[in-house]
Amino acid sequence: MRWDGPSRTAPEGLIAMLRAGARGLYVEEAAVELVLRHGHWLGREDFTGRFIHGQADPELTGDQPVAAIDWRGAVAGLERGELPCSGSELSVLKLAASLGGGCPVSLRLVLGGFDHVNITQVAEAVLHANGTAGGMVIVPAPPAYPPGVRVVAADGTVLQEGGAGAR
Repeated sequence: MRWDGPSRTAPEGLIAMLRAGARGLYVEEAAVELVLRHGHWLGREDFTGRFIHGQADPELTGDQPVAAIDWRGAVAGLERGELPCSGSELSVLKLAASLGGGCPVSLRLVLGGFDHVNITQVAEAVLHANGTAGGMVIVPAPPAYPPGVRVVAADGTVLQEGGAGAR
């Protein structure tokens, strides 16, 4: 069975299927959780429709249908330009594919552009892949922008206002 994107199963169903498919393999669990926590890729039908494959045969999977990510296929799609994305989205997927599928990745190229949220998720995934149960990573948020500085998205949405608590 092939996963046909969000329209066929509720996102919660897909999440449960991916977790069930990874269960018991620390590196696969870490890779799947990294993609889930990042939150970008499961909302993309061009990703879910091509690179997530499900299995619902009760003889093979019991009562719980399972799904798996085709890590090598996803990386190949990235490299062919078929999955346009931001730098951090690319880096998260490449790191997850390295953990879950053994795809080579240059840490030098992917780690430098993460914000404090993404680097925390990556560090937690590495700890989980190693079998470290209950490991906690704390990365402080960067200091606020100084008063008078406003960070604005291309659509005009204000992302952050400088404040009095800034250094």
